[in-house]
Amino acid sequence: MCLSWITAATLLAVALPPAAAPDTRLAPGTVTVEASDGTPETNQVFSEAVQAASTRASFTPLPAPSHSRYIARIVITRKERGLVASGIKEKATPAAGVANWGLGFGLRLPRRDDQLHGLIVTELTVTLLTRSDAHPVWSGSALTAQVDGTRAGAPDVIAAKLAEAVFDQFPRRTDAPVSVP
Repeated sequence: MCLSWITAATLLAVALPPAAAPDTRLAPGTVTVEASDGTPETNQVFSEAVQAASTRASFTPLPAPSHSRYIARIVITRKERGLVASGIKEKATPAAGVANWGLGFGLRLPRRDDQLHGLIVTELTVTLLTRSDAHPVWSGSALTAQVDGTRAGAPDVIAAKLAEAVFDQFPRRTDAPVSVP
């Protein structure tokens, strides 16, 4: 049986799934960052980090209040998940060694100048809403665990790290937060 090229084209068009139309609601545009909950200092630090990260994702941040295309609603959660010991860094010595007089092992015991610090898990969630109808069009989140009282645990460092990780996902959607070291 011979099929004409029109019949073959029709069968092919029916057999192939329709191409997914690009979601124009996700096209980058102007955005205003709004923080919900949290202290004013934390909100300010995280808002600035989200603005900077959104710029690298081709958004144009506008100061609040504005008439931007999107509202980036951010939620910051910080929870202490236990304690970790930290102390003064000292020169590393081998745990074991061999010399002319035999074999030796070394063991570092806790000292009085060791301190306990909280292990803080911080999660940043960014939800993009259209300004016209407050409809959510995208959401991303990232989390990290850092020792409180260290440079890596400073709010500005955590905010920048998490905001970058969130917008690195754009426009993909994930079901769970991205873990950041």
